[in-house]
Amino acid sequence: MRLSELAKILKGCLRGYDVEFAGISTDSRDIDIGDLFVAIKGLRFDGHNFIEDALNKGAVASLVEKPVKGNYVLVDDTIKALLRWARYKRERFKGEVIGVLGAVGKTTTKGMLAHTLKEFYKITHSPKSFNNFVGLSITIIKASGDEDLWVLELGTNSPGEIKKLAKSSIPNHVIFTRLGPEHIEGFGSTLNAVREEYSVLEYVDGLVLIHSEAPIFPEGRFYTYGFSEGDFVGKNLNISEDGVRFNFEGVEFFIPYPHFGFAENALAVASFSKLFGLPLKEVSDILREYRGEPMRMERLKCGDFLVINDAYNSNPLSVDMLLKSVYHIYPDKKIIFAFGDMLELGHESEYWHRWVGKKMCLYGISAVAGYGDFSGFVLDEAKNCGIKTFYAKSHKDIAEYILSGDWDIVIVKGSRGMEMERVVEILCSRNT
Repeated sequence: MRLSELAKILKGCLRGYDVEFAGISTDSRDIDIGDLFVAIKGLRFDGHNFIEDALNKGAVASLVEKPVKGNYVLVDDTIKALLRWARYKRERFKGEVIGVLGAVGKTTTKGMLAHTLKEFYKITHSPKSFNNFVGLSITIIKASGDEDLWVLELGTNSPGEIKKLAKSSIPNHVIFTRLGPEHIEGFGSTLNAVREEYSVLEYVDGLVLIHSEAPIFPEGRFYTYGFSEGDFVGKNLNISEDGVRFNFEGVEFFIPYPHFGFAENALAVASFSKLFGLPLKEVSDILREYRGEPMRMERLKCGDFLVINDAYNSNPLSVDMLLKSVYHIYPDKKIIFAFGDMLELGHESEYWHRWVGKKMCLYGISAVAGYGDFSGFVLDEAKNCGIKTFYAKSHKDIAEYILSGDWDIVIVKGSRGMEMERVVEILCSRNT
């Protein structure tokens, strides 16, 4: 594409030479020769400060909000420009779009769905957790446009974001993973968070699949799935150290991750596959080979204990599911939970942290090491039922406390901002 064409699409102004660019990047460290560099203003960094670096590495032009060196297209807001560009690309796409949304498990469900569908169709899918304005837009913009399907992840932490993402991606079909408390700081309540997720439905004209334990359901036609009830029900759910197994429509499914959440994610994919008319035996065989993203139920042998690294992110539903899974796999082990705050829960933060503390009591945790302003509420509830507790001031504090004890299993989890993977790094570097 040439800069003049891009400027027309984005209603921007071309400055410099009308060159052709081959790809795009928002990270100056990840530039390929011939790329267009998109300068994004973030909370910590302003991409405009890295334009010279991008040009030196081979970028031929920039998409910017102010005049800079070299060739560039000038717009009022580069993030809005990316959304406009994605919408332009989507409107010309002849295939179908599947959106994956939810409070917990959407990245894994999206990964499983893409892993499955690529065996039957030509697809593009969101990498990693590319589910915000920038990530979703970049995924669409980089798609060739000749695929059969796009599998996209849509995420939100404040009101109105899902509608903007839906307006640019226009999903034909959607899958909702578990819905519940998430980003309450932005939404004000759990129900508002769920309603935000459902706002995507204004743009959907195809299949709608929702976890059967959703707090509320939308108007209109939809299908439900779950292990207790629903239009699609998984049966004989079993968990072991090797993974999870269940039966669906007479077919056995096995996922090599010992986590009930992965079973729910796989059931969502199996249910959608049935609706899509795919052969379930083949889907089952494909899902056996699924391998997930890092820091999601990642098991590491570090010295004498097993570390369960689930540090990518956290909310009440995901902690509960993890606790339940570990309890069923290791009922007689000494388990310590390295717990980092669950962020963005707003005025419900104390409630949900105390709720998690009570769950620690139910699921056989031996000790809890807390890190963060809200972890004290977890420790209070855990202490009330006789669990050992330790309040840490740093990742190093947690690691030192763990290393000074005698544990079989170490669980590490917290919201992304808590960077709990640092605990894993210290533990495994000192105890290999």
